[in-house]
Amino acid sequence: MKSPKDCGNSPKKRFINEHIIALARQDIGLLETTFSNNSHWNIVGKVQAAGKQEVLEAVLDRFNGEIKEIEIQQIITHGSTAAANGSFKTAEGREFSFCHLYQFVSAGKNVIKEMTTYLIMTSELGEYNDGA
Repeated sequence: MKSPKDCGNSPKKRFINEHIIALARQDIGLLETTFSNNSHWNIVGKVQAAGKQEVLEAVLDRFNGEIKEIEIQQIITHGSTAAANGSFKTAEGREFSFCHLYQFVSAGKNVIKEMTTYLIMTSELGEYNDGA
């Protein structure tokens, strides 16, 4: 797991970093405390989950415990919003880039009201990019 160097300078950035790692590890115990009861998660073009229970089920369905490596490249926060982007690799060798957009219940609370995820497969199983 790689994270931005400036992750520790802001409580909100630290929270986002921990949240992304919890998603990758399917840490439902931690994730349960991060989403509001009426939260929404939209994985654009794939999943729309409404309510905490559906969101947590989507985490289990979507990631299947298969994330082997993750790199968080940037985390940006402002008031009650945040954004983070990075990439991850599955145990099968598939690689993805992601961007999470967060809306919190308020600027002072680390409780997610809405999350939108853009997820792009950057290499399929058995393929690789040698830079040529």
